[in-house]
Amino acid sequence: MKVIDYLFFKFYKFWQRSSISEISTYAAILLLSVFLNCNIHTIWGLLEYYKLAIHPTKLMYNISLCVIFILLCFYLGWHKRYKTIIENYERRLHSGNLLIIIIYMFLSLFLFVVLSFWKKSVI
Repeated sequence: MKVIDYLFFKFYKFWQRSSISEISTYAAILLLSVFLNCNIHTIWGLLEYYKLAIHPTKLMYNISLCVIFILLCFYLGWHKRYKTIIENYERRLHSGNLLIIIIYMFLSLFLFVVLSFWKKSVI
């Protein structure tokens, strides 16, 4: 869960610097949900390619996104855990490299798009 905590903190700091910093907590949870859902569906796509899983419908995709969002809200909202995560990472002198987050975001989206085109025999 440290990875999820770290990603949440970095997405939170990203939204803090934006013009709509009032909703940074919820926006960070939503952005984290989208990227985790993207990773899950990339793995699901690989399993489907090798005939180990069924093709996800649009309803399944939307349900999985909602379930991930609700689980993250529960995980981060339980006893206001998001506040302790933010405090813990802000106390550190150097809470990590931004390059790691950029690579994670790029790879998540890149692999998702490549797998989508690969399954449709475009690549």
